[in-house]
Amino acid sequence: MSNQHLSGNLDIKNSNKHNWIQQLIIFLLFFFCEAAIFIFGSYYFDVFATNKNLIYGLAISVIFLGIALWFNFNDRLSRFWRIPFAFFIAAIVTPITAISGGLIRTVLGWFSVSVDTSQGLAIEKICEMLLKVIPIIVLVKLSGANFGSIYLSRGNLKLGLGMGFLVFFFLAPASFMFAAQRFSSTDTLMAAVVWGLVFSIANAFMEELWLRGIFLKHFEQLIGLKGSVWVTSLIFASMHSFAYYFMPEALPFFFLNTLALGLACGYLIMKSKSIWGAVIIHMASDFFLFIAVLANA
Repeated sequence: MSNQHLSGNLDIKNSNKHNWIQQLIIFLLFFFCEAAIFIFGSYYFDVFATNKNLIYGLAISVIFLGIALWFNFNDRLSRFWRIPFAFFIAAIVTPITAISGGLIRTVLGWFSVSVDTSQGLAIEKICEMLLKVIPIIVLVKLSGANFGSIYLSRGNLKLGLGMGFLVFFFLAPASFMFAAQRFSSTDTLMAAVVWGLVFSIANAFMEELWLRGIFLKHFEQLIGLKGSVWVTSLIFASMHSFAYYFMPEALPFFFLNTLALGLACGYLIMKSKSIWGAVIIHMASDFFLFIAVLANA
């Protein structure tokens, strides 16, 4: 009996080790696929040759769509087909936004709205949000999935909104405490507050859906809850590490800041089964940053 018991324990340990290695490989694969979209395919900065490159963005979109179709028609892989399709959705909205971006600025120019103002930044962000969110929702529905698969659901609102507003009412007053006195006038401050809230709501909803909502549930089935939250948070932090509004010396600290934000939002989404609490936390963080950056402009 003791030999059988020992053999059984060894089999379990070997199985656990195999599963751990398999999950690590999948984790890294997901990380590099997301990096291809959000870092190498980004239009927010110009660090790599593939940044702001429309051909690259369209090419990776076609590749992910091809992989999704292959998975869908493969009996062994068909249950995972929505994972590469999620990568396709995330990838294709960038070229869509890029193609329309110049037109948005042209239209804003017709109304004498400059993107160098808080109003212009907010309106441009609303347009960007719509250009990303609408295709995401349409493609999710075309795939046959419901909105709950991307956490656009009620979920545990008490938990989500409770945590979200708790963070918001901590960070929002803090932005006034540290930055309000740096504005040249009350009118300038009020404009920054109003348009800062508009910008923050639009950006928070867009990024939570785009960088987390469309991935977390699909990733969970292969790398678990923790793995899903960590891989999306690392990409979120890495993408923001190229932020142009900070000195290079501050970027490692911003990486840690956005990593913590990503982990908090990711876990809250998974636990509350809803995106709304994370949107409020993200909005609070963006509002604090928006006010601080304009105060130092």
